[in-house]
Amino acid sequence: MKMKKIRAFVEKFNLAVGYLCGLGILAMGFILSYEVVCRYFLNSPTIWAQEASVYIFMWTMLAGSAYTLMQGKHVRIDLFVERLPQKAQHVLDIFTSVIGSAFCALVSWQAFEMLSSSLRFGKVSATLLRVPMWIPQCSLLLGFALLTFQFAFIVADRIQTLSAPREKSGGGA
Repeated sequence: MKMKKIRAFVEKFNLAVGYLCGLGILAMGFILSYEVVCRYFLNSPTIWAQEASVYIFMWTMLAGSAYTLMQGKHVRIDLFVERLPQKAQHVLDIFTSVIGSAFCALVSWQAFEMLSSSLRFGKVSATLLRVPMWIPQCSLLLGFALLTFQFAFIVADRIQTLSAPREKSGGGA
């Protein structure tokens, strides 16, 4: 029961992050359009638009990746996989998701170490904005931590599917 609560929380959080990332992409579009108008029509470029857009892009791509995986929308090369029997597809999903979860957990740990270092030493961007680096670095930690969970959910789902009793089809006329 506890795992169901954790899963429900993570999936709701992924959904909220997914919507926020959509708004982030919209904001990035407005910021970049504003920069184009200022730079090319008013001959007065901003000092903040490009850097802000890069950070928003980082957040939307990294933090939103778990939502994308949850929705089954990540790019997959399934030309070969679709030709396999259903059971083999599930086994392959388990294998790749275990590797994905382990990789994402490792990146999450490294992101945590990087974030801790940035906070400890007060690192800021080397630009005029002097953005505290922990802000963009949080996207790496959050995105890969959520991906770790999402891959683990895929593993659990595929194992459950494989261990479920098969229904026998009736052949009567």
